[in-house]
Amino acid sequence: MVLLHKLLNIIDSVTEENFELPSLKQNALNIGFSCENRVKADNNVAKPPLPFAASDVFQGSIIQSKCLTAAGDCKAVYEVMLDVKDSNFNFKAGDTIGVIPHNNESDVNFIISHLDLTSLADECYSLSVDSSVKGGKIPAHVPKESTVRHVLTHCLDLRSVMKKLFLLALSKYTTDERERKTLEYLCSKQGSTTYTIDVVNKGFCILDLFSIFSSCKPPLEILLANLPRLLPRPYSIVNSGLKNNKTVTICFSVKTVNNRKGLTTGWIENLILNEDLDKRIKTLSLTDDGSAIEKIPVYLRKNINMFQLPEDTMKPLILIGPGTGVAPFLGFLEEREYLKENNPDLKFGEVWMFYGCRHPKLDFIYEDELNGYLCRGILSRLFTAFSRMDNQGIKYIQDSLKLNLKEVMELVNDDAVVYACGDLKTMAAQVKDIFIKGFEDHSNLTPEEASLRVAEMQANKRFLVDAWS
Repeated sequence: MVLLHKLLNIIDSVTEENFELPSLKQNALNIGFSCENRVKADNNVAKPPLPFAASDVFQGSIIQSKCLTAAGDCKAVYEVMLDVKDSNFNFKAGDTIGVIPHNNESDVNFIISHLDLTSLADECYSLSVDSSVKGGKIPAHVPKESTVRHVLTHCLDLRSVMKKLFLLALSKYTTDERERKTLEYLCSKQGSTTYTIDVVNKGFCILDLFSIFSSCKPPLEILLANLPRLLPRPYSIVNSGLKNNKTVTICFSVKTVNNRKGLTTGWIENLILNEDLDKRIKTLSLTDDGSAIEKIPVYLRKNINMFQLPEDTMKPLILIGPGTGVAPFLGFLEEREYLKENNPDLKFGEVWMFYGCRHPKLDFIYEDELNGYLCRGILSRLFTAFSRMDNQGIKYIQDSLKLNLKEVMELVNDDAVVYACGDLKTMAAQVKDIFIKGFEDHSNLTPEEASLRVAEMQANKRFLVDAWS
């Protein structure tokens, strides 16, 4: 990787003799291995609670999958349907599930090999805390007794961005002088900008570090004390449980960071594409007719942001979702159609959708479904933006919003509820700014008054954001 070689060359351009380093606490963990207790039941260890859990964990079976994008110059987007008929899931449009991931076998083996732990990988370990170290404790997500392989596979996030104190702790176990100084520089005051650019922004993780800083070989306790918990990954549910709660459908794009596919999305993609049949056979269950079914551990999450349809069906809806951000809105439309079909006396407000992607022939996911809802009157208006084609200056979803802002604000003044789903750093923040500008230009408010009006909408659950970073 160019990034990793760049990091090693950093120290050659540094003129300071001494770096201003943060203070580092003494490691408080001690580990011991027992050869007599080789077959330790890792699954019986206490597990920390699942974030925002609204159900038990259920092993969902993949019963249908498809690629939603065309082959070519775009990220692959997949739709996966899971069978959850025997679960206790009770969900509505706008809800999410948590997928419980595990680290890749190859990544786990790499860490084990790098730390010379191959002979101990499947032995039972026992952790204790050095009583002489003030405030020392075992992290809640690390089992007191387990195996190295289990904890690296299921408990620790090997893809997490390296924190400065972790880098400093690792530098103490780096024997090569050049490598050690580079790590010290990255966590120093002098190296703050480089740390942000080449570590934080590039997603630099422990796998990257061990790949190039070959003399860095810390004891396992340092990893256990510093690596964060491997957390479940949230995914918006594409369908409405009011219509059918026996299946859960999700869609996701497969991103690549430092030549590694996303941990969870890459794993599910492999399941879909049958790329490693021999390994898959070991973890398959069988149906009554002998066919194989993949199992993915999932649970229903609490909808703490109230990202769901309003009880008042007459409220207009403004749905803003580029790319896979459209996912929860498919559930909204399905649910609205179900309510309309089963409650003929109910009246419904208008539904406007703003959708954006790169090219209509490449990654306009759910195009047929959206046009179908448009034809059947469930969706009132559909605005599109395509960043890789000439569309009269409408490259992004923000452009489409600005072009139709006067009409959008009229809908907002008619008590519309605004929903935005997408990237927190770009789309979500910019959409909020557009609505603030809308109140300035079309309601004659000052910038301060306009900001307050949007804040009021957020407090009253009329401006809802489901964003990821």
